[in-house]
Amino acid sequence: MDQAQEENSQGFQNQKQEEPILEQQIVQAAEYPNSPIEIAITDAITKDGGLGIKYTVYLIKGLDNLGSFEVLRRYNDFYELRVALIKKWPGCYIPPIPEKLLGSGNDVETVQIRKRLMEIFLNVLTELPYIYYSEDIQQLFLRSTNTEINKIFQQQKQVTSADIIDRFKRAFPNLDVRDSSNSEYMLQISTFQGQLKKSQIHLKQYIEQSQGVAQTRKQIQNEKLNLFFGQLPLYEKVNLTEYVCGKENLLILCNPQNIEPLTKLLDQLKEAYKKFNSLDNITDLFRYELKDAESIQQSLTYRDQLLIQRANQEQKMREDQAELAKIAAGKQTLTTITNSVFNKAKDQSQLKVEQKISEGQQEIERLSQLYNITTAIIATKEIQKYRKTRINHYHKFLRQVQNQEQQVYQYENELLQKIVEECEKLQQQQNIES
Repeated sequence: MDQAQEENSQGFQNQKQEEPILEQQIVQAAEYPNSPIEIAITDAITKDGGLGIKYTVYLIKGLDNLGSFEVLRRYNDFYELRVALIKKWPGCYIPPIPEKLLGSGNDVETVQIRKRLMEIFLNVLTELPYIYYSEDIQQLFLRSTNTEINKIFQQQKQVTSADIIDRFKRAFPNLDVRDSSNSEYMLQISTFQGQLKKSQIHLKQYIEQSQGVAQTRKQIQNEKLNLFFGQLPLYEKVNLTEYVCGKENLLILCNPQNIEPLTKLLDQLKEAYKKFNSLDNITDLFRYELKDAESIQQSLTYRDQLLIQRANQEQKMREDQAELAKIAAGKQTLTTITNSVFNKAKDQSQLKVEQKISEGQQEIERLSQLYNITTAIIATKEIQKYRKTRINHYHKFLRQVQNQEQQVYQYENELLQKIVEECEKLQQQQNIES
């Protein structure tokens, strides 16, 4: 690392002497609780808003260092929370949520997809302590009794570049900030961008394929239930009844004594099919990773926008400097006023322009520093975190698939086992009678 880079890295905690605007205060590094966090969306409830309008609320329950919490939140609350976090943590990874829809979003499929993916959103936030332990999450989103929390996020004050820099200092006190020309960071980011673009193409294909397989499985499950509890009972009544001389107690599915226990087991299996389609989870895996890739791209886009903002600020400062030169040369066009009034107005105008130039220079310095900080965050933290998260989520999804397949198999086996037991009873009875 050369001397300039070393000064920049050290300056993230103790700013360089030639940048007094960034030395106004020493920011204390944040410390976070080490207590376990539990959070889940346990239910989705569709309510009547009057005038035929329906809306859905999601019941969030959990436990953290402040104790337990239970709160109802709508999709728009999640949406505005994420918008607020992106503004306050630009360049940092903020997990995705499902996209907004043109319709109401209250159909069963949409509600269930949102429920699953927004729970993932909350759990990922628990892995980002600098965000989870912020006021936006703990005091507002998870514990406020305000039923229109989305409006609170919308009405928050505008975030400045100075606010963001101070926030980054507290969250990443040991960040290795380097000059914008550092080729190592630039190469890491450009390579990662290429990987993202390639993976997104494949993910869209995976989503389409897994959705098709999941839908086919649901159809097969419905047809299987119809075969066992539609066609086979009909077969017993039409064909087998005659062979047992009309004695229903010698049948299986149409036996009056078996109807209640079999119906109970059948209802359990139907509920399991509805609740535990593991192929939906695989689709969620691909869908969420695609949204995740779009989220990390937002961080990269913000970093590029900083250069545009700085260029615009530099152009404004050049215009102000030109205006100041005109004032200093006495080239004002106010020809209808007296010299004394003109000189007084010139002094006021000159002070105003000088102030604008000073503020503009400070903002340019902040934008330059923010670009370097954001580059360092992405190169040293966000890329690595993204890759690690993808692997962890993949393992988690596989465990969920295994667990759901096991539960479905258990209900299927219980139902079939009951049928087999009744067959064996009748077989034994026939052996005794013969």
